[in-house]
Amino acid sequence: MTRIKQSRIRDSSHIVHPRQHLRNFTGALQADAYAGFHHLYGNDIYEAACWAHARRKFHDIHLMHASPTTTEALARIGALYAIEDEIRGKPVDVRLSVRQTRASQASRSRERTLPMC
Repeated sequence: MTRIKQSRIRDSSHIVHPRQHLRNFTGALQADAYAGFHHLYGNDIYEAACWAHARRKFHDIHLMHASPTTTEALARIGALYAIEDEIRGKPVDVRLSVRQTRASQASRSRERTLPMC
């Protein structure tokens, strides 16, 4: 099972430097696309990214210059959102199973056809 770190980097009086705060941590870090954490990702810490942030970037590019790539990216991310709509409120084991089959399939398909931005 993957460990996930969830914490506030603020203690009562000051902000603790992220590298020091996470010095003993290994696993997935979801940092809400905060650029201050990018230097932490590497061997022991990997980013648990957010589809909403990826979608926003594709959407912004699409508004400036629509292309087949941005159209396809938005459609595929929309399909992932639709899966989430279907499973919202379901038991954890059901959500996990659906994500592992349907959402994982959609994500792998995206990797084959869309360049990383």
